Amino acid sequence: MYIDFIADYGSTTGQDDLAFSEVNIKLCEEFDALNMPFPMIKNLSVGPFNTIETGFVVAQIAQNSKLGKKHIVYHNTAPRKDELSARENNAGEFLAVCELANGVRIIGVYGGYTFSFLDAPVYKVKCAYDGSQFRSRDVFPKCVASLAQCVDKPLSDWSLLGEKVNNIPKVPENIILSVDGYGNIKTNIQISDNIKSVIINDIKENLKVGQGIFDINDGDLVLAPGSSGWKGNFLTEICLRGGSASQLFNNPKAGDKISLR
Repeated sequence: MYIDFIADYGSTTGQDDLAFSEVNIKLCEEFDALNMPFPMIKNLSVGPFNTIETGFVVAQIAQNSKLGKKHIVYHNTAPRKDELSARENNAGEFLAVCELANGVRIIGVYGGYTFSFLDAPVYKVKCAYDGSQFRSRDVFPKCVASLAQCVDKPLSDWSLLGEKVNNIPKVPENIILSVDGYGNIKTNIQISDNIKSVIINDIKENLKVGQGIFDINDGDLVLAPGSSGWKGNFLTEICLRGGSASQLFNNPKAGDKISLR
């Protein structure tokens, strides 16, 4: 079993954050308790409380996977914004699950836009949503192991499957989805020859609309189809050839609005 574990608590210190190791160990313990081999786990960090980036990363990984039911995407970005008043016993957003047409199953905290990029029914998971500040370590791994144990059965047969989740929020238009290590800004902007400039963080820059991110001279800015997307549709990127578009726009984050001119 291969597990992609996506969480926001390593975003300031990198993937060596202690929390990742603690969750990895707990997952292995829960798999072992069910007499299953230890899973292969890959950790990936997203921005703090950033459900747009989490949802995008989950979709990018899961939608493009060819591992089928041997692949689980487990994510934890829990802003605890569903209730702004004081909460008892560290309660937070509920755990949810879905299965894509390619067989990949996603299990994670339902908060903000974490499931908004997926074209599949989403269901609640029957488990506790409180009891620990660190639910992704202390509460949820048992559910992940149980889901893996049910990998050869339809999701509808899983004993922890709860009611269907309705009214999943739609992803806003013209926003940043993620920023990669090169400073390329991944977006959901629709390509149009009418776009001459963009404004991000109150910074306006002219750019060219191209067919690829290298369809410009060195030092120029371009909006073009990039390397991300699924089901044959490539998402767009704002790229500064030979530099960092992110630095040019004062390091914006996923979810930030992009104005088009």
